[in-house]
Amino acid sequence: MATEVGSAPGMSQLQSVQKAMALPTVEAAVGQVGALYTKVKGAHSLLEWALSTAEASVTFAAATAAPYVAAPIAAGDARVAAAIDELERRMPLVAEQPKVIVETTKQAVFARLTPQLTKVYGARDVAEQRVKSLKELTWTKANALLSTAYGQKAMHSVDTGATYAMQILNHYLPPSQEETNEIVAAESDPALHTVQTVGRLSAVAARRVWANLAARVNALRDSGIELDVRRYVTALLAALHLAKVTSEQQQNDEAKNPKPQTEAEPAKSGHHSDAHHSAPTTTEKVKSTPEAKSNTSVNQ
Repeated sequence: MATEVGSAPGMSQLQSVQKAMALPTVEAAVGQVGALYTKVKGAHSLLEWALSTAEASVTFAAATAAPYVAAPIAAGDARVAAAIDELERRMPLVAEQPKVIVETTKQAVFARLTPQLTKVYGARDVAEQRVKSLKELTWTKANALLSTAYGQKAMHSVDTGATYAMQILNHYLPPSQEETNEIVAAESDPALHTVQTVGRLSAVAARRVWANLAARVNALRDSGIELDVRRYVTALLAALHLAKVTSEQQQNDEAKNPKPQTEAEPAKSGHHSDAHHSAPTTTEKVKSTPEAKSNTSVNQ
């Protein structure tokens, strides 16, 4: 359609159209659009008829309106042509081929970004070098410290503790498969030897715990017992929640209904006092005898 529009009556005489079509980028874009339009138009006879009718209508309308809009179109054409000339003057690159424009733009972008990228990469390399130097210095200091008498005692204590821990692991969590744990000799690199000893102990403990757990689960499955971890955890949480609720309820009941204090001590004291008053003394017992009563009557 671009070809038909470009070749419409009066369109080819416009300076702006001629200058725009002279630009390689515009020419390439118009060519691609025209090829696509031609392909779509020829895809079906109905499409070809409809588009041909639309083209004829546009061409007839343009030819009919041309005498009435000639002056405004001429003024606009002159302004657009002047704008295209100014654009070519300020940016000569627009008159080049599309490949040249793309390559030039890429080089310009790289020229602007390269210094910044160089600074970033340089700063990264310097930081990595500093970290590496600090690491080497720290490692050297650690080896020097472990080479002293106190360092040797500390390293010996670590080795002894690791050996004892490995014996406990071998007793309670025997290895299910062969384990290869190579450790650097203490004479060559004391710091690395200590780090590897501690790391090996942690790794072996974790590996054996999971291996024994997996073996037990597989044994339960082989016995016909399916262990659902999700259901087990859910039941455990439910039991803990029930225990917590029960404890809180019991505490609330005790706070609302306190136990009454026993009155055992006052009762005991009253009992003793009553017994004291009710029990007769020796004098009263003597006076109550017949001899004492006869003596009392004689005297009177």
